Amino acid sequence: MTDVLCIGELLVEFVADTNNVPLSRSPGFIKAPGGAPANVAVALSRLGVKSGFMGKVGDDPFGLFLKDCLDADNVDTSTLYRAAGTRTTAVFTAVWDDGHKDLCFYRNPGADMMLSPDEIDESLFTNLRCFHFGSITFIDEPSCSAQRKAIEFARRNEVMISYDPNYRPTLWPNEQLARQTIQDAYQYCHLAKISDEEWSVATGCDDFKAGVKAVLDKGVELLVVSKGDKGSIATNGEYLIEVPAVEVDVVETTGAGDGFLAAVISELLPERERLGSLARIKEQKIEKTLRLANAVGAYACTKPGAIPALPNRAEVEQFLKSTF
Repeated sequence: MTDVLCIGELLVEFVADTNNVPLSRSPGFIKAPGGAPANVAVALSRLGVKSGFMGKVGDDPFGLFLKDCLDADNVDTSTLYRAAGTRTTAVFTAVWDDGHKDLCFYRNPGADMMLSPDEIDESLFTNLRCFHFGSITFIDEPSCSAQRKAIEFARRNEVMISYDPNYRPTLWPNEQLARQTIQDAYQYCHLAKISDEEWSVATGCDDFKAGVKAVLDKGVELLVVSKGDKGSIATNGEYLIEVPAVEVDVVETTGAGDGFLAAVISELLPERERLGSLARIKEQKIEKTLRLANAVGAYACTKPGAIPALPNRAEVEQFLKSTF
């Protein structure tokens, strides 16, 4: 049985094999599976949580490659569909040492955009513990309607809902639509994760306190903020906890935030089920969770590619022992 179901994009990522070089001059690329919600599903599975993925890939060699990758990590792929006549989405990524990335997506359309509302069945949510989604699936139809239907079923069945805006400006028609769509979605979730680099678009505010209020006022129980090498923050509106980052030699940052979020879900989901709300979890537990999440994110930065770099439970625990 799946405990956490992630919906959204699963794509093949081509990561430049040389850092600090733009895509136009990258001499070669490393093929890897990726896509933010899929990264979360794999990270959860490696941390010991039964996870599943809902989305679409093409009926092509890359689609088969991606399914095999999820299967190898024991992610339930019974709701991973193949889109006939549509190619698997691809993204080419160039990385700089400071974490800056250039992304070039090939999805016109991509299979991830083709998930249909008819493929969303409420029976998938009746025994589910957590549902996770992002904003990219809202951009196009029919995937937008499919995701909204899934959110409706999750809410109806009182499932904990997690949300990561994961703002990718090149995929949106314009920033105004991105802001409106991303900010509107907070009303559906209990846990929200925002990276500091997307703060203004994701909250509608440049000021941190105003942004926190804007998100929590929509009903979010706990907001976590990933800040890369500056660590992370969690707040329920009453407390604000900040934990420093784990220092590592960064190879590539893709997937670090997804691993971070998976760790937060894995640690806090049982606590929410016990207490009834993420906002009621004690500060000590939140701080401990952020330390684990920071470690997962840091570990993911030490290898190229998103999914290949994510640690399992034993690896991250050993990593924590060696760094503190």
